[in-house]
Amino acid sequence: MNIEKSCGAVVYRKSGEDIEFLAVKSKANGHWSFPKGHMEKGESEEETAEREVFEETGLSVVLLDKFRTKIKYALTEETLKEVIFFIGTTSRQPVKIQKAEIQDFRWLKYMDMLNLLTFENTKKILIEVKDYLNGIKSF
Repeated sequence: MNIEKSCGAVVYRKSGEDIEFLAVKSKANGHWSFPKGHMEKGESEEETAEREVFEETGLSVVLLDKFRTKIKYALTEETLKEVIFFIGTTSRQPVKIQKAEIQDFRWLKYMDMLNLLTFENTKKILIEVKDYLNGIKSF
């Protein structure tokens, strides 16, 4: 079986007392998820996540230490997809979507984000991220 590996980040920002998460809508399939993409030769997982977030959204992010999670799913009968996610934070920068790959984006509060995400496995990632952030005193 072939394994295709991608990396990305659950991006958040502070908005007053609230936290907002970034959702992106894939142009290829219309699914709402987090920015992510294929690893390039010689890149670390973190480098891939930072590059892909920047390419898809124009945002520079700082990845939080000690958080790494993954999902796996079948792309085809012969190919398994593995996606590694980190948590990335950003300042108030304007989002500039990569029009070739991203159809739309939204900054959303937790419950709105949870309801928007297309797949259960990405919803579980968001829940993990929220639990992790709630355990950090200053984020």
